[in-house]
Amino acid sequence: MKKITIILALLAYLTFVYPAGSALECMLCHNADANEFPFINLSLFGVHADVNSTDGAGNITSGDCIACHYSANTLIFHSFPISTYTCEDCHINGTVPAAPRVSNHNGSGNISVAAFCGDCHNKTSNLFRYSANASAAHYGRNASFGQSPGESYCAFCHQNSSTVYSDVMQNQDNSRRGNHTSGIINPGHLAERPYCTTCHGTDRIHGTNLTKPVPNSGFCNNCHQSDRLQKDRHAGSVECILCHADTDSDIHNIKYLLPDGTYRSVNATGCGDCHDFGLPLPSFRLQFQAANCTTCHLGNGLIKFADAPRFPSPLMHSSNPVSGGLWNGTQAAYWDSQVNACYYCHGYKLHDTDPLGNVSNIKAGNALNQSTTNTSFWCANCHYNGSDPSGNYSYNATSFDPVPPEMQNKSGLVPATASDGTTFYNHSLAEYSDLACKTCHAPNSPATSALFIHNVGAGGGGPDCISCHDSRGGGAPADKRIDIVSFNLSVHYNMNGGGNGACWACHGDGTAPLGHPAEYKSPKKCSNDACHSLDQEFRAPMIYSHFRNASLIDNHNNVVNYNVTTSNDCQECHVNSVNSQGRNINSTVSHFASGDLFDSINCIYCHLNEDNSKEWGNATLIYENRTALVELNRENNKFNAREGESVDFGSGFSFKVLEVSSVRSSVLMELIKENIIVDKRLIGIGNYTYEEYLTIDNGSEKVPVIIINITGIFKGNDTGFIQFEGFRLKRVHPEKKITSCYSCHVKAMPKAKYRVIERVSSEKDEIYYTKETANFTDNKIFDENVVLQLLGVLTDEDRHVTIQPEKRRSLYEGEVWNISDGTSLVVRGVDTKSEVVILQLRTGDYFYEDIVNRGGIFEFSPQINYLGNQPKNITIFRARVSGIIQARPKNMVVIEDVVALSPDIRKINANQTLAGYNTSWLWENSTINVGKIPDNFHSSQLYDGGNGGGNCLSCHGGEGFSQKKVLSLGKHDILNGGGNNACRACHGGTADIQAHPAGYKNPRNCLSCHAATNNNYNAVYIGDEEHKNEKCEACHVSNIHEIIGLHMTPSVKKTVIAKENNSTILRASVSAGYKMKVRDARYYIDTPLNKSGMSPVDGVFDSQAEDVFARMDLSKLSSGKHVVYVEAMERKNNWGVPSSVEFIIEGGSLKVPETKNTSMLTLADMLAILVVVFVLRRFRSTTPP
Repeated sequence: MKKITIILALLAYLTFVYPAGSALECMLCHNADANEFPFINLSLFGVHADVNSTDGAGNITSGDCIACHYSANTLIFHSFPISTYTCEDCHINGTVPAAPRVSNHNGSGNISVAAFCGDCHNKTSNLFRYSANASAAHYGRNASFGQSPGESYCAFCHQNSSTVYSDVMQNQDNSRRGNHTSGIINPGHLAERPYCTTCHGTDRIHGTNLTKPVPNSGFCNNCHQSDRLQKDRHAGSVECILCHADTDSDIHNIKYLLPDGTYRSVNATGCGDCHDFGLPLPSFRLQFQAANCTTCHLGNGLIKFADAPRFPSPLMHSSNPVSGGLWNGTQAAYWDSQVNACYYCHGYKLHDTDPLGNVSNIKAGNALNQSTTNTSFWCANCHYNGSDPSGNYSYNATSFDPVPPEMQNKSGLVPATASDGTTFYNHSLAEYSDLACKTCHAPNSPATSALFIHNVGAGGGGPDCISCHDSRGGGAPADKRIDIVSFNLSVHYNMNGGGNGACWACHGDGTAPLGHPAEYKSPKKCSNDACHSLDQEFRAPMIYSHFRNASLIDNHNNVVNYNVTTSNDCQECHVNSVNSQGRNINSTVSHFASGDLFDSINCIYCHLNEDNSKEWGNATLIYENRTALVELNRENNKFNAREGESVDFGSGFSFKVLEVSSVRSSVLMELIKENIIVDKRLIGIGNYTYEEYLTIDNGSEKVPVIIINITGIFKGNDTGFIQFEGFRLKRVHPEKKITSCYSCHVKAMPKAKYRVIERVSSEKDEIYYTKETANFTDNKIFDENVVLQLLGVLTDEDRHVTIQPEKRRSLYEGEVWNISDGTSLVVRGVDTKSEVVILQLRTGDYFYEDIVNRGGIFEFSPQINYLGNQPKNITIFRARVSGIIQARPKNMVVIEDVVALSPDIRKINANQTLAGYNTSWLWENSTINVGKIPDNFHSSQLYDGGNGGGNCLSCHGGEGFSQKKVLSLGKHDILNGGGNNACRACHGGTADIQAHPAGYKNPRNCLSCHAATNNNYNAVYIGDEEHKNEKCEACHVSNIHEIIGLHMTPSVKKTVIAKENNSTILRASVSAGYKMKVRDARYYIDTPLNKSGMSPVDGVFDSQAEDVFARMDLSKLSSGKHVVYVEAMERKNNWGVPSSVEFIIEGGSLKVPETKNTSMLTLADMLAILVVVFVLRRFRSTTPP
């Protein structure tokens, strides 16, 4: 209210003083220090005093006020608010033409800032602050900072963070800007340093002479192209600022790019920080590791330099990281780091428009980053000083220092051996283009010359191994070459597709390598499960026996098995059959092994012949004493033996427990050898060893023969027993024939050959196979009985076994050739000109007939749906008609090249067993031969010594090799179910036993069954017969094991009917079998429907011969002839053949005729039968098995 009153009073006063139309003075209101109007202190007015010079100078009038407050009217009282010009309106935009222009340090100048004018002009250094209403526009003065324009003038703000203007800097770095070389503190530095005015000009802060240059290379070159170092843009294109400033303002204190992409400036404290005075001046150096060639050009580089040429990291001009110091010889090393390798080739060209450096000297007709071809010669221009063969060569390596190694060492500077021991290889090549070099030296097959040169391998490698490593070619060092012609004759030639593929299989992973495979210096070994085992990819045949650690093949847990393990490596045998020689035994065998080995089915060739043994892997001489022990039972070497029991140890030894002490501390035992007691003593818990003197290596040596370790002694009320494990000396073999070896070391089985039709890949590979029933081209298909006779006469000198398979077969017209069960071939007809023949094949459910010309092929390929969903044509029979002959009585046809398969194609999964072989290694057309004769000594049928087992007949049956062959058991054929079970009934053991049962040499005797009531396999009981005391073998055994059942029954003789004391008496004499008892007798008249008993005369049936009688009631018989039959019985209702006698009834009573015996089997008959049996038994016992 008070304020309104004052304003009204003032208005009244002014109206009275100034009449209408007079100018009003602004200061009448604004010169009083009151809150009603802004107070203006004229005595402190700044640079804007006399802004309107039309009303005079040295005084401040309303004209000066309205020059800025342009909406105010001095003729009348103005309204509020008042429009006022801003600083920019007058000093930048020219609204007031006379106002001084501000060219820089504003928002739009060349040197622009983001601050407002008032941010600086409202500071105490240029404004006398009088009141809160004061402003820079009324009281502001020009700031001189007490300096004239120049270095110190700029520094007042830009190198002074303590001024009142420091808070104006939105970027505080602007208050501490260094000079372009501010890290160099020595003012006497020869290169001097630029001042602010050097780049920005000299003027006041808003003057027009100030500039902000563009920090590009053109600006930098104003100085640096002509300075002492004469630096220029890298490669003529990289801006200096990219490497020397993180931001444009960094140019005030220049920085350097670091390897990690950050920046750092110099902070030198002395000359030595930047100069190496041991080198010629200026010898500039940095205090830290700055970015170098590798920062931008290797690997991923830096994003900021994405356009820089990139090369794989690490840089390789040889895959050896020290290659810069391998071949320099007496010269200095070419380089010792990746970046120094860059400097060696390109020089220090960081600030040079041509970064190639010395590389330009060898460019010649080559193009940068061109395709690697046979017309580019980058490599040769540096490493080949020659002109033959012709090429666009331009050798200029002497421009490099030291001179790079010349591939033929014409300079004499290359040492014979590199610092790492590598032998110098003189590159005498067919041509020297980059493409030729790339063959061996490009591990990653780069596409261009630039990539190749920066990623050069140490030499060698690539898929074409033969081109370098053939001894007839060139490329590889001399000691790394092989005779490829000889290799092509080796067993490994066709591996992995043959050729170079065979190299990849052993020296790599089987695929075509880009360079040398990682493990090329450590090729696969025969016996390390890599090839000849279950899991392999090169279709190598799997081997089971006769190699080192055979028992561990795919058996890492060392499960007990019986593979034949040797102490020597594969190559020690196979080196005896090679086509050429390598640098060592491994190289020789792997590259040149042939199939010309001795026939390893001749076991005695190595195992009986000392010379052959030494030559072929030091094979064990089986006739010599050895010191090696073997477990008594490899499957379960733990035994129990009761008092009175014997345990067979093999090799003629047995162990018998006589008595166990009552306190369980000891046991009385006997050791028996060949039925002679060789030791008898008390032993306790722990080891017992029996030793003998043996001749070993021409000297007598006492060696352990039997070792047992007693682990437990037990004693009960009735008996005692012990538990033990044992070992015995390996057996010395007296056998001298191959077939004897087969007896114990071959798992014999029926002769068969299996062929794989197809292998189908799936989760579990499926293998489809069938039997090959005939093959005239395979010497593995033969008549085993014939070949066994051949093998039986071979000696240890016979290296080869000549087996001639059937090559051709002649068939008469109409003749049927039964090839196998279910397969037959018949000649249906022959034409009169002997030109064609009709052949008919029956196999399985198939019937096929065809007319074939002389020399033609008879082939049958039916569709067989063995896969279940995709029938395929399979050739199951093929033969060539080689001849047709007209002959008498029948025409004849000759066929050759016969191959016959069974149409019964079966499936089995991989890693299952087929005829003893693991199917994992089987592929299309793989074959398996099994039978009595193994394929070779790697066969799965071989094992390291059979000592019996549950399958008795595998050795002792018709297919086995044991000399104790059992072809028939006669009456015992069905004993205990027959087969092996019959063997076990007498000899003991179980179906899963792995050795001979302990008492197999002492089988059960006849009475153990036939006189026993328990565990007797339902044998006929004769325990209560005198017959049991006789020698059973005399009558019941033929060929040792064949039991003859004679089936003898009681006989009847002297049958008579007589009247005795008004009774009709029937009397007879009966006899049982040898020393058997007659158990009963009876008779019947005319018909056996009604039989009546007879009684022994002595009152009891207790002997072999008995007189029997019976009272006959004839009253009911009709008149005429009648016949009475008498029969006797042995045990178990075994009635003999009846004997008969005729009689006549007349008038109801007996008419006694002349007695006539009509026994169905007379004594003479029985004697005749016994003679026949005896003769047959003698005949069979003399017939060889």
